[in-house]
Amino acid sequence: MSRGEKSPRRRDVLRVSAGASLLGLTGLTASSATAQEETTTETEDDHDGFEVEILGEPAAFSDDVAATFELTFADAEDEEPIVIEMDDASNVIVAEATWTEGARSGWHQHPGMSIVHMVEGEIEFTIADDCVTRTYEAGDAWIDPGAVHTADSEDGARAYVIFLGIPEGEPATESIDPESVDC
Repeated sequence: MSRGEKSPRRRDVLRVSAGASLLGLTGLTASSATAQEETTTETEDDHDGFEVEILGEPAAFSDDVAATFELTFADAEDEEPIVIEMDDASNVIVAEATWTEGARSGWHQHPGMSIVHMVEGEIEFTIADDCVTRTYEAGDAWIDPGAVHTADSEDGARAYVIFLGIPEGEPATESIDPESVDC
């Protein structure tokens, strides 16, 4: 096979058995000039005890990056995978999320997807699409497909998050009115 050709077995699809999750970066945009100055974003009324620290300026890959992910929740045996098509996954934000004891993230969603790595504690999160609460703890990783969700922690927790495909100039998170969620 010549250089640049893809192996017939190589696919730009990552199959992940994981859960979706977390995070609210209220007001942060991928091209925000104040992102470095405002490294910690505290959340609003329904986001009690949850905070996100941006670990560096939003960045873009120097190459064109597209990705397709297939996400099948471990507890969804007979369901079709969620397919996440990212024509432009190039804008990246890296953050650390912290939940204090009894913290809530509030209902929210992201315009791109996120890869989450739990490093301390445990969270329970619910995706509005199926209203199933899933628990993730230290050592777990999962994909957030950008669905409306919330994440709570009874005893406190901490996670690292890589946001992919946040459109330049767009907020990384949109808070969702809890009245619009049927969970």
